[in-house]
Amino acid sequence: MQPQRFLGAAGTAAGATLGAAAMGGHKSHRGRAATSGNTAFVLVHGSWHGGWCWQMVRAHLNAAGFATVAVDLPGHGLNAVLPRSFLSRPLNATAFATEPSALAGIPAEAYADTVIAAAEQAHAMGAERVFAVGHSMGGVPISFAAARSAHLFAGLVYLAALAPTPGKPAGAYLQLEDQRKKALTRSALCADPAQVGALRVDPRSTDPEYLAKFKAALAADVDQALLQTILHFLTPDAPTAIYGEVATFPSGFGDIARTYIRCTEDRAVLSSTSEAIVADFDAAWPDNPTSTADLNTSHAAMFANPQALAELLIAAT
Repeated sequence: MQPQRFLGAAGTAAGATLGAAAMGGHKSHRGRAATSGNTAFVLVHGSWHGGWCWQMVRAHLNAAGFATVAVDLPGHGLNAVLPRSFLSRPLNATAFATEPSALAGIPAEAYADTVIAAAEQAHAMGAERVFAVGHSMGGVPISFAAARSAHLFAGLVYLAALAPTPGKPAGAYLQLEDQRKKALTRSALCADPAQVGALRVDPRSTDPEYLAKFKAALAADVDQALLQTILHFLTPDAPTAIYGEVATFPSGFGDIARTYIRCTEDRAVLSSTSEAIVADFDAAWPDNPTSTADLNTSHAAMFANPQALAELLIAAT
């Protein structure tokens, strides 16, 4: 893949109902007419987060007249099932490291169901064009959803995301040499994923050393006061099973517009990993290449620079 295909982030741009009033029109980067009034975004969070994490981005999208639907995936947000050991403080580190996760084994199709339902909701409420945005782990469910119901989606936006590609599960990209050696995410894990069936972190930790590792891995450029609030919303488990599943892509998937936004300071999904995913997408569908852009943030782009992120999402329509 040619790194120069990644473009710089947009400058400035002007968040929960589909009744948002239409404002000025926008021209699609793929030549299709788009207006804010007929376009909605389905926003899909990554591991440990919930629909709440998009609130700062939604404010910019809604102000520009775009409708948004932010989901809680199974096992996340208000759907979270917390390990009993997580609720007991001081933390029993041994119990936390060995208690099986209630999220273990959740399949990608269950996540896809949530995304499809949100897209159907957006259409039912008046949107003609729906773009699914997947951050990090969220790239997996938007891919499975579009593979199953391509007709619902005008576009897919991958934000620092992992994704399955033809013949490869999303987890294959976690095994790339640079990703394995240089990503910092493992330093934040509190259990062996193979043992508990989840990627387990401790956002309630009071250990300064652990919290420093967590911030470095995921949110190095996020304001410390904001991060303290975010930590209170995060939940500890994210399932691992979805990373081993191979998606079946029908012909219609290849016609959906794809955009990949790479976070240049990301230490969770490395730039080289992003480039490998885009290269495999484009090898599979060379007649519909992936549009790409750079955002100069850490992995937590929706908190580090929500306005610039919103601008890139609007540009993707």
